Amino acid sequence: MAITNFIPELWSAQILQSFRETAIAANLANREYEGVATRGNTVHIAGVVDVAIRDYKAAGRTTSADDITDTGQELLIDQEKAFDFYVDDIDRAQAAGSLEAYTESAARGLAQDADLFLFALAAAADENPLTGSVSSGDQAHDVVRDLRKKLNRAHVPQGSRALFVNAEFEAYLLGADSKLSSVDTSGTSAGLRDAAIGRLLGFTVYTTENLPKTDTPMAVAVHLPAWAYVSQIEEIESLRSNDRFADRLRGLHVYGGKVVRPEGVAVYDPDAGSVGGTEG
Repeated sequence: MAITNFIPELWSAQILQSFRETAIAANLANREYEGVATRGNTVHIAGVVDVAIRDYKAAGRTTSADDITDTGQELLIDQEKAFDFYVDDIDRAQAAGSLEAYTESAARGLAQDADLFLFALAAAADENPLTGSVSSGDQAHDVVRDLRKKLNRAHVPQGSRALFVNAEFEAYLLGADSKLSSVDTSGTSAGLRDAAIGRLLGFTVYTTENLPKTDTPMAVAVHLPAWAYVSQIEEIESLRSNDRFADRLRGLHVYGGKVVRPEGVAVYDPDAGSVGGTEG
């Protein structure tokens, strides 16, 4: 029998707990469409169109109904990532049977993979990102101002806004740290508490190295309900190795994501090549 007293459900729960403690994007994205996530499933998201507001009095206190067109979207659960590794008997004995180190390692890897996927989706959603160079705290602040302006112009709700920055952008932003206010992270996961660096211009600001760019400053502003994510640890199993004194543990994580409201994303990418630079 592979690993004594191995319980897949317990191992899965431990991975999910560690995943939530580590992930940033996967924790903050909209999870309301999750339901039952399995390989190949498609989540159908009902579309919502803006409803016209009429002047009832000017129309002689009469009204008529508008036709509503469903602009539904589909979120495909098309990402399948596996972990599969040996636990040598000697290593297991020295660890006194504990698998905590392995669950935490697997969770960190899954969380980084999911965050890379989600941040790539968000960055690609803005077809006309802000460009221009940033070399000071004041310029970094101006970029955040322009990202806010871009969302405001698109009538994006003021609440539930987050700004994700890489280390290069964060270094400049912290040069204007007097403009950052403290953020209440009580009740949030360790990963989010550690990543949050403050609030600025209506955004809760998080630092992450899982944005598409890491060697040049980059920032992604997101209205969180506009960014959907579904996820499931679908299978975890233990097997005994046939050719070595070891157990084999493997698992499958399936997930998918979609920016359901592209106007809810604004990106700063100095290498994007769009014209005009940052807004003044």
